[in-house]
Amino acid sequence: MATMASANAPAPLGSLDLQGFAAILDLLAQAGGMNGLPGAHRAPETKRLHLGYDEAAERLNIPEKWLRERISTLPHRKLGKFVQFTEDDLRAISDMHFVNPGKEDQKSVDPKRSPLQPSRRSRRNP
Repeated sequence: MATMASANAPAPLGSLDLQGFAAILDLLAQAGGMNGLPGAHRAPETKRLHLGYDEAAERLNIPEKWLRERISTLPHRKLGKFVQFTEDDLRAISDMHFVNPGKEDQKSVDPKRSPLQPSRRSRRNP
């Protein structure tokens, strides 16, 4: 009877089989589950066309209050009463505030402007 029970039982897994199975599970965990495997169907990532103040401030890593206070000088979209920002607006805002301390500012090198000089008029002391 012992031979009959062993004939119906599945063959025991060897140590190499267990190591291979563990390696596969490890790879799945690193890849983020079944969606991380090549050829696995992934849901398309949806990007929103416009962002509100809160999301734009988070993306720019600045306080929302800063955006609200300076909105009249910043690129944005206005949909009715709603202020919205696109990716291009966020890039433009970032570029507007680019500072390169190693180079002279282009505004100060303008050849059309003459340097400041004192007035030729003399001031009278009362």
